[in-house]
Amino acid sequence: MFVAACGIAIITQTNLGTTPISSLPYAVTGLTGYSFGTTTFFINLIFIALQWVILSRKGVFHYTTFFQIPVVFVFSAFSGGIMPESYPLRLLISFAGNTVLALGIVMQLHSRTIVQPGEGLVIAESILFRKPFGTVKVFNDWTLVLMACLVAFIFSGGLIGIREGTFVSALFVGIFAKLYLKLWPMPKKEELKEREAIAAEKKAERETANAAGEAAAS
Repeated sequence: MFVAACGIAIITQTNLGTTPISSLPYAVTGLTGYSFGTTTFFINLIFIALQWVILSRKGVFHYTTFFQIPVVFVFSAFSGGIMPESYPLRLLISFAGNTVLALGIVMQLHSRTIVQPGEGLVIAESILFRKPFGTVKVFNDWTLVLMACLVAFIFSGGLIGIREGTFVSALFVGIFAKLYLKLWPMPKKEELKEREAIAAEKKAERETANAAGEAAAS
């Protein structure tokens, strides 16, 4: 989560537009005056609700999804301070921020614990449509950018927080995530079961050894 937050902070602070996942909260911030962290938190609550709707219909929703709420609360508090003056340098740093963000997302997937609500929604959509995560990520990012543009145009007549860097992110974060997943593929169910069985066996061996040691000591 921290790595992903760093990627978003890097991209946003170059002043070339925020990331697709943050574009809608950023637009709402400009329209309402609420802080970016506040709008990020509440829009991510909507993402969690959408996950509940999608995954419940598929019969695979688990209550641990709600643990994303404290995660996004912490995530919303992260910020950065990179402000290069050179446009080519800012563009380069924005591009680098996309690689960091994609890595953070893939790390969250591999952790198999709690992901950010935005990525949780992508996972739910990939299950619903039976498409690879990276492909759905690109589609989801473009949808969020278009929604942010629509909201900004309707209520302010212009764009808020959306520039060339936003469109670069909408295209490349999903592509980078695909590349990372090829280099670091997700384990299959059979592999996970085998790992769990090995871990359970080692745990049983440790418990047996501890019990034998306690018996010998007594």
